[in-house]
Amino acid sequence: MYFSSLGLVADVLGLREADVDIVTFGQYMRPTKRHMKVDRYVVPEEFAKWKGVAEDMGFLYVASGPLVRSSYKAGEFFIENVLKKRRAEAAKNATVEMASVQPVVDA
Repeated sequence: MYFSSLGLVADVLGLREADVDIVTFGQYMRPTKRHMKVDRYVVPEEFAKWKGVAEDMGFLYVASGPLVRSSYKAGEFFIENVLKKRRAEAAKNATVEMASVQPVVDA
């Protein structure tokens, strides 16, 4: 099954509108000859593109690659990513606060 770019954007946008925070993009791999054939293999650059699109939409965590599965360490990476963003935001706020402090001058 092949998804069009516009259809995929609409689907991913729908996930964000539903407040979904994690999205994964992976490649279907045919487990046996009795299963559906692979229509095409997605190149790593395309996975990188979709990762960027999803991050730009505001997903807190995006896993994107040929071997990624929907359960791809999702909980672990989600927590790690949320903590990393919180630390970065706290550091930014501390820098802003320090810059706004007026030095005390002895008279």
